[in-house]
Amino acid sequence: MIYLDNAATTFPKPCEVARAMARCMSEFAGNPGRSSHPASAAAARAVYDTRCAVADMFGAETEENVVFTKNATEALCLAIFGLIGRGDHVITTNFEHNSVRRPLCRLCDEKGVGVTVLDARQDDNALVKALDDGIKQNTRALVCLHSSNVCTRVMPVHRLGEVCRRRGVFFILDAAQSAGIYDIDLNKDNIDVLCAPGHKGLFGPMGTGFCVFRKGFDFSRLSPLLFGGTGVDSISRDVGRTPPESYEAGTLNVPGIVGLGAGIGFVRRRGLEAIREHEAALCQIANDELRALGATVYGDYGDGAVVLFNLGDRVGSEVAEALGDAGICVRAGLHCAPTAHDALGTGGDAVRVSFSPMNTERNVRALIDAVNKIK
Repeated sequence: MIYLDNAATTFPKPCEVARAMARCMSEFAGNPGRSSHPASAAAARAVYDTRCAVADMFGAETEENVVFTKNATEALCLAIFGLIGRGDHVITTNFEHNSVRRPLCRLCDEKGVGVTVLDARQDDNALVKALDDGIKQNTRALVCLHSSNVCTRVMPVHRLGEVCRRRGVFFILDAAQSAGIYDIDLNKDNIDVLCAPGHKGLFGPMGTGFCVFRKGFDFSRLSPLLFGGTGVDSISRDVGRTPPESYEAGTLNVPGIVGLGAGIGFVRRRGLEAIREHEAALCQIANDELRALGATVYGDYGDGAVVLFNLGDRVGSEVAEALGDAGICVRAGLHCAPTAHDALGTGGDAVRVSFSPMNTERNVRALIDAVNKIK
C-alpha cells in the first residue's frame, strides 16, 4: 500500500507515537486532575508535558493557554461560537473547510451574524487589501485557513494578522493543514486563536486537537463550548472561564494526548523546514508529471503539499477507486470544501494527492505509473 491521503490524516505514524500510547495505557492511564493517587498524578504530568510542547511550538505565553479538544473541528467551534455573537460581522474566504463554513452559516442563520467572503484566488497583496477594506465597525473576527486542504494555496498569515491587530479584530486561524509543516508563532503573526488537529502534520493519533491562545488573551470574552465536570470548583453551577480547565469539560483523551506529545517530538527532531522542503519537492514532481500525462491540475500556487487533479472526462471518484485497486490511497470528491471546489472549477469531484515526510519519490513515481495505466 502506498498512502497518499495525508491531508485527511497522516499515516503511518512514527513508531514512538504508538510506543508512548501503549506505555500510557499499560502504566499510568489514570484520570488527570480528578484524584491524587499515583496513576492520576502520572497522567496529569503527561498531559502537562504535551501542553507545554504545544505551547512552545506555537509561541504561547503559558501552557495554560493550550486547550485540548478532540479535533480541529471542535477547536474551531470553541473559538467561533465562543467569540462571535448576535449582530457581529465576520470575514472569511471561499477556500474554507466545512469546519469553518458550517459554524459561520449556523451563526448567520440563528444570530444574524454577517459574513463577508473574500476570494482566496487573488494574490496576497489584493487579499490583504480586501481584508482591510472589508472590516466594518461591527467586524468581530477574521476566520480563515492557513493552508488549503485541496490545493497549494497558503495564506499570508503574518500580513493578515497585522491588519487584524491594527483594526482590533480577532484572528482565528485554521491550521489543520499547516501545523507541523510551517513555522507559526501566535505573537509574531498576530494570531489570537490557533486551531489545529493532532492527527495530521503533528503525527498524533486521531481524536486529538487543540486551541492555542495568544499572550494576554482575555478569556472573559470566550464562552465555553462544553459544560460538565472539570475537576475544579465542583460546587459551582458554572464551569467558569479559567483556562484550560473551564474549556475542557469531561475526561481528557490521555493516551491520545500522550501520543500527540510524541508526534510533536518527532516533528521537532525532523525539523519544520526539512519537512516542508521534502513535501514541496514531492508535490512539484507530481504536479509536473500529472500535467505531462494530460491531467488537469487545479489551484497550483507553488506551495503546500497537496495536488488536486482530474483526468479528462473521467469522474474523480472512479479514478480514485482505480488507484485504490492499484494499492494507492488517495481521496476524491469535495473534500469537505465545496466552495473551494466551486472557485477552482473542479466540477464537484476531483482527486486529491497529499504527501507527508513518510513518502518518497518512489511513491510519486508509482502514482504516475498507475495514473498512466488508467487514463
